Amino acid sequence: MNYSELLEKAVLGTISAGEEVWRQYKEGFETQVKKDNSPVTSADFAAHDILSEHLSATNLPIISEEGEKFSHEERQSFDAYWMLDPIDGTRDFINKTDEFCICTGLIAGNTAKLGVLYAPALNLFYFGAEGYSSRKIQASVEELVALAKEKNILEALEKKSVFLPSFSPKGKYTFLTSRFHRDNGTDFYIKELKKEHPDLEVVTMGCAIKMGLIADRYATEYTRFLPVNFWDVAAGHAIAKYAGRKVTGANNDKEIDYSDKNMRVHGYSVKWND
Repeated sequence: MNYSELLEKAVLGTISAGEEVWRQYKEGFETQVKKDNSPVTSADFAAHDILSEHLSATNLPIISEEGEKFSHEERQSFDAYWMLDPIDGTRDFINKTDEFCICTGLIAGNTAKLGVLYAPALNLFYFGAEGYSSRKIQASVEELVALAKEKNILEALEKKSVFLPSFSPKGKYTFLTSRFHRDNGTDFYIKELKKEHPDLEVVTMGCAIKMGLIADRYATEYTRFLPVNFWDVAAGHAIAKYAGRKVTGANNDKEIDYSDKNMRVHGYSVKWND
């Protein structure tokens, strides 16, 4: 499998989806409530359509939060498949916190093999894949759209990017936590961390961009105890993995996988131990 070619498709699709999401963020969008009472916007659906259009050229199955899911048996029969969250952090998008991102992941052999995370409002773009170490670009939507027009998109992005991690170790232990999905288990864990790290800094942040920030060593750790859907974590898992970080279960040292019948990862953790 040529992961560089797949990464190129994923990068182009994610930049294009990000451009439309950013336009609606500034100009306005429609909001609905799904059957599970979670919000969804016209920008979510638009990003789904754009990503699907770009990735359909790969002839690999596409699973998206806003699209087809396929059965467990079907997923297990696929050599590889895309796992998309057109907008992770829809509540943040609606509340205009700027902390939302487009997540484009690829799963093969029950593990993440490729990831693109893009937070347009934060000017953060992460990309990486099997055989292609994770990188970061800090650029505006307009700058990324211009780069996407280059003949060799990956080569153009490489010239503007830096390898992860790009931050030096911080003097204090920094823990990232979710804005909307913090639970009692997390609060207890933070209390225990403070015993070991009296100078602990806790930073609240929305969406899966936290995975990119940890991979970049902007913070020391992100641990989540609540279950998440595959599309919430696959892209970030790949970014962290190809930056040299292991993404494990929240309560064990085993790397997370994508074998669950209900497409759920039951908590996860990524951190710097050195």
